[in-house]
Parts: sequence; C-alpha cells; structure tokens
Amino acid sequence: MLILAYDLGATKLAVGVINSKAKILKSLKFFLDKTGGKKSVLNQLVTVGEKLIAEFPRVSRIGIASAGPLHVKRGVLISPTNMMVGKKSIGVIPVVSFLKNALKLPVYLENDAAASILAEHWVGAAKGYKNAMILTLGTGLGTAVLVDGKLIRAGRGLHTEAGHLIFNPADKTAPCGCGNFGCAEAYLSGKNFENRFYKKHGLELSATEIAILAKKREKKAVFAFQEYAYYLALAIHNYVVVFSPEIILLTGSFAQVSPLFLYETKRHLRNFLIKRRSFIDQMPEIKNAGLGNNAGLIGGAYIAFKS
Repeated sequence: MLILAYDLGATKLAVGVINSKAKILKSLKFFLDKTGGKKSVLNQLVTVGEKLIAEFPRVSRIGIASAGPLHVKRGVLISPTNMMVGKKSIGVIPVVSFLKNALKLPVYLENDAAASILAEHWVGAAKGYKNAMILTLGTGLGTAVLVDGKLIRAGRGLHTEAGHLIFNPADKTAPCGCGNFGCAEAYLSGKNFENRFYKKHGLELSATEIAILAKKREKKAVFAFQEYAYYLALAIHNYVVVFSPEIILLTGSFAQVSPLFLYETKRHLRNFLIKRRSFIDQMPEIKNAGLGNNAGLIGGAYIAFKS
C-alpha cells in the first residue's frame, strides 16, 4: 500500500508518497499559497496531490498532518492559530471532504504534532517508549503526548493544545497568535523568538542569524537563547507534572539550533524537578527527534495506514 501524505504547516507544505515501511519514495516542498485564503490552500493541495497520484497510481489513501487547532472526526482545520492571511484568520477549512471529493480517495486528518509522535513511536527516536512527548518548535509550538502507548486527546474530539498554556498573562511583550499574552508558544516558537529579539534590540534578524551571532558569543544573542532555555524548561516542567513522559523529542526548524539552548534547558529543568526524582525519577530524556522534518509526513502516512 502507498500513502499520499501531506505535512501542512502555517507557512510551508510538504507532500510525499510513503510505503508501509515508512520509506519516503518521493517528496516535494513548497511555501503554502494563502494568497486567496482557504481556496488557494485547498487548490494547492489538490494540484500537488494530482501530480503525485499520477506518478504513483498505486496510492490508495491520503493522510494529512496539519497545524491546529483542528477536529479529526469532522475533518476540518479550525482557524489555525498561525495560518493567517495578512492579519486575519484563514477560517475553517473543510480539508478532508474537499480532498476526498477532488482526489477520489479516502482521507484521514491528524494534528501535526500528534502525527509526528506517532511516527517517532513507529520508526523513530520514541520507538520502544510507552510514555513520550514531542514539541514542534517552528512557526508555532505544537505538542503531542503518548501515555502508556496511546495518543492522548482532549475532549470533544479536539487535540491537546498545550502550546497555549499561559505562563504570564500580564506579559504584554509576549503576544500569541491565539489572542492571549504569555502563552508557552509566545516564548518558544521560532517566529516569536525572532519577534522578542527585535522588540528588545531593534534588530530584525532570523532565528538562524541570531544563532550565528550566539555561536560567536555575541552577548545579546547568547542571552536570547538563555532566556529561551529557561522558558522551555518551564514548559517542560509543566508537561512533566501532568504527563510524566520518559522521553521528550524536539522537532521543527528551531530544534536544529538546540545545541544553543538544550544544556541550559536541562539544567533549569533539573532544578524545577528536584523533588520529583526520588521515588520515580521524572526527569525525562530530552533530545532531537530521530526523523527530523520528515516526522510530519511519515506520521501523516501512519494515520492513513492505521485507519
């Protein structure tokens, strides 16, 4: 069986054909076309899908891993937090029904972080662990958790949006795309990391450029990553006391610069968890995901295989 898989982010789109052994036979990457709102997004998905199905006619199912919020059973994206058209929400996108009608194949939807942790549990760095969590550090902060080998969902068919747990609602320097201030995502997404650096120092730099400065020991950049490490440790502490994962995986574009913050993150976390390490040591292993930026695609395929 072959699966056509989509990894749909706030700004980028990856599409690939994947077999039952998690091998990516072909993949394509694009910037997401939001020029005409939801219509442009849906048309882009169909156009790319038609191309790959023509090349791989044995494709029999479609899996979509998408940024949220979304509703799996209803097959819709619910005004995804960072998928904006200008400054306006893109609205509700009926992605499953649209693709099913256009491409004439069964379509299955999953949150991108949930798809990623399922992929990592299938063939990646979480294989063999019953309790695992993934943090997608990109345009937003995606989260997903396995407890006793099962994906944890919220009520009403929704996904756990733990990236929007609020640290400090009074912090007006930390606006989040969800409309609140002081969410974990407001400190930990790559986009918000860049925004905070600009507001503090008046320098409009990408995360990659700030990372280059930090490697050169430029003080402003080093401090930015130190602050990031503290807030990441704070978020992980909150996730640990709720879910107690054995391992936490980092993925997304910002995870690529983890050597600049991960040591300090672990140091802060050990202090936060100092009284939670005696009977059952709740200090999780923390490392980059094994599948890298392919986790979403492979996870999208996984949910189609298993549905």
